[in-house]
Amino acid sequence: MRLMTLDGNSIINRAFYGIRQLTASDGTPTNAVYGFLTILQKLLDEEAPDALCVTFDLPGPTFRHEQYDGYKAKRTGMPDELAVQMPILKEILDALRIPRYELSGWEADDLLGTIAKKCGAEGWECVIITGDKDSLQLVNDYTRVKNVKSRMGQTETIDYTPAAFLEEYGFEPEKMTDLKALMGDASDNIPGVAGVGEKTAMELVRRFGGIKNIYADLDGLEIKDSVRKKLEAGRESAEMSYDLALIRTDVPLKVNLQDTLRREMDSDRLYEIFKRLGFSRLIEKFSLKPSGVSGAHSSADMPEIIELGTPDECAAFLNAMRGAEYIAFMPDTEYFDSAAVVIPGERKAYLLRKGTTNGFDSILSELLSDKIIKAGHNVKDIIRACLKRSVSTGGWIFDTALAAYLIEPTESAYTLSRLSDRYCGFIPADDTEKSGQLSMLGDTGKSFAYEAYAIAMLSGELDKKLKETELENLYNNIEMPLCHVLAEMEKTGFLVDKEALARFGETLAASIAETEKSIFELAGETFNVNSPKQLGAILFEKLMLPAPKKTKTGYSTNIEVLEQLTGKHPIIELIKTYRELTKLKSTYTDGLLKVIGADGRIHTRFMMTVTATGRLSSTEPNLQNIPVRKEIGGELRKMFVAGEGNVLVDADYSQIELRLLAHIADDPVMIEAFERGEDIHTVTASQVFGVPPADVTPAMRSGAKAVNFGIVYGISAFSLAQDIGVMPWEAKAYIDSYLRKYAGVHKYMTEIVESAKKLGYVATLFGRRRYLPELKSPNFNIRSFGERVALNMPVQGTAADIMKIAMINVSNRLRAENLAARLILQVHDELVAECPVNEAEQVSTILREEMENAAKLRVPLVAETRAGKNWHEAK
Repeated sequence: MRLMTLDGNSIINRAFYGIRQLTASDGTPTNAVYGFLTILQKLLDEEAPDALCVTFDLPGPTFRHEQYDGYKAKRTGMPDELAVQMPILKEILDALRIPRYELSGWEADDLLGTIAKKCGAEGWECVIITGDKDSLQLVNDYTRVKNVKSRMGQTETIDYTPAAFLEEYGFEPEKMTDLKALMGDASDNIPGVAGVGEKTAMELVRRFGGIKNIYADLDGLEIKDSVRKKLEAGRESAEMSYDLALIRTDVPLKVNLQDTLRREMDSDRLYEIFKRLGFSRLIEKFSLKPSGVSGAHSSADMPEIIELGTPDECAAFLNAMRGAEYIAFMPDTEYFDSAAVVIPGERKAYLLRKGTTNGFDSILSELLSDKIIKAGHNVKDIIRACLKRSVSTGGWIFDTALAAYLIEPTESAYTLSRLSDRYCGFIPADDTEKSGQLSMLGDTGKSFAYEAYAIAMLSGELDKKLKETELENLYNNIEMPLCHVLAEMEKTGFLVDKEALARFGETLAASIAETEKSIFELAGETFNVNSPKQLGAILFEKLMLPAPKKTKTGYSTNIEVLEQLTGKHPIIELIKTYRELTKLKSTYTDGLLKVIGADGRIHTRFMMTVTATGRLSSTEPNLQNIPVRKEIGGELRKMFVAGEGNVLVDADYSQIELRLLAHIADDPVMIEAFERGEDIHTVTASQVFGVPPADVTPAMRSGAKAVNFGIVYGISAFSLAQDIGVMPWEAKAYIDSYLRKYAGVHKYMTEIVESAKKLGYVATLFGRRRYLPELKSPNFNIRSFGERVALNMPVQGTAADIMKIAMINVSNRLRAENLAARLILQVHDELVAECPVNEAEQVSTILREEMENAAKLRVPLVAETRAGKNWHEAK
């Protein structure tokens, strides 16, 4: 039998510090629990133990504290955001039916030692899982220690058997206690022998064995006199340290190994806990279902699947579809050879197949036309697939993914499986699960039938939620109409001058080589510039630049460190240039060349359900992060061109977020500046520095600009000071002066945070919500983050809503005026259209008018347009 026993405190600590902050919907931190469970699952897969248990420390002193007042005295208390997760973990372990052991006055290590000894006595193998090295002294023929490290969500383990330990340390595992007796242990505040470090202690144990041997013949040992004196003076401390470090194996703990044998978990209880915590992925991983749902496709929940074949069946089907208020529709958008339809409220799913359904193509065409009103999942992607095949694309009124996104905008994913499970207690086989479940179904068509059924149920539930949260107008008037606009933009794509892009890549390669050569000359040797270890050695050991704190992996050479070293040696600027050039080449020239389509265009995908503010994002590739201001980024934009006989028209909102801040805050000073068409940064500089606008210097304006934009994001004095190169107290004075002059903004900043705390969310002018459980967090940094989001989201989210309205209106007007022009790209506050040269002026007018009239504010919205043969010229 193999028992795997975990050091609960150690593993949850590793998980807490190794995984980014996660919170449940009520603001409860969950990252440590989530990390613990993912580590546990990985270990179970690796070890396949017969039995399992977890040990924990309990609050309060142990016998070691009674022996030595300083024991663990330097340790800070457990962070609040970790402490609140401990009872949650124990609740989950109980639901998993994993025994847990804890005993007042004893540490988890002692419980591990006692359990391991019992395993040995009964002929069991024991595997101890811990993130600490204290338990290595327990390694023997029947006990193995698996040391766990978790960093950024990645778990690594090291197995220690007697042979592996001996190879690494050069002595037997039980001598680990002697090592600590000599060198001490800073984390536990075990003193050891003063002046004896790890290197000396290792040598002593390897040569002479334990402290008993050392002190039995201290005078006769062949060691330096200075070491002998330290050992003499520290004998009492060494013996006490040995006792503190020694793990006890005789704890009065009642353990029956048979009780640790693995048992079936309490699925219902575990499902409820995971659902409360928002652990959707773990619900799927553990194959959990709501109480009463016996399987992903239980007969009680399954629709009757009707496979259409004969002409009469198909005619009756179409009549039913035409008479329905709307249908739930799931087509195969990859091959267009099957589709499934469900009328909401009915427990029937109609399955159409190319080859067996009479008149399949004509039926599919009618179903996709605007004659049939439809609900689907990820409708924009369906429309894009239809456009690609020149298939009808009308009649879509509901998208379950978009609706769920508006209701819960901070979820990590909106898969049909997850949503159906959450809102309906029904789990279909969606794209992420097909490989595992279709083998049981034996038929992809049936999978589409179950998915259509899920859409039918979800559409009703989510529609109710949209109405309850007053999101219906935002959904119907902005998000759904935008699906078609984005699908058309994706299909059209952005033309790229492939040859020029390749030449640009060659130019970058030459610049990289030249920069590397200059770096080598300054360093006095060649080395791998991309290696942090080698670069750190050059900067901090050879060139003797002031070094940051050295970590276990070496010196940090990240951008923050390089910024601190700017001006201290010419090599620093070259390294920064080298990194910028290599990133440009790998990400942009090399990366973009790989994704140019057969038509010479790049067809990015616009993601509608990623950002919590409502902003669109771009992927495959991301065209929203093409550099703008730097000269080399401008060169890259020259590669994005208009087709033969066409030009690009670029329209950009001018300071839309500051204009929205003026409107939302109803600040009279800011409103007046925008109404007069004055430069807001000069006005702010005049207000903050107390000088007439004519006397504002470029440096003053630059500082005011940083304050203007920083205020929207809740910037701190420290961050502002770093941004504009002043002392923190000066930056604070700027902010204080700003808030005195712009009293409306100051009032808004106070009231919006209070409102968010009361309501639990903030909203845009169009009703888009962002829930803020962070405001309830016991952690100051998390609460501060929540407050910054409360300040910014109404502004940034409203800007996103306005841009979406403008895109819809521009697209509609281009079509209404029978123009060949088409929108091809959106980047935050910027729209790019491609049109024939003779349409350029008209398209510029349409873009400007529709963007400026997308919303009526207390201040004018201003859009600036420009045309050119490439993106750089148009920008």
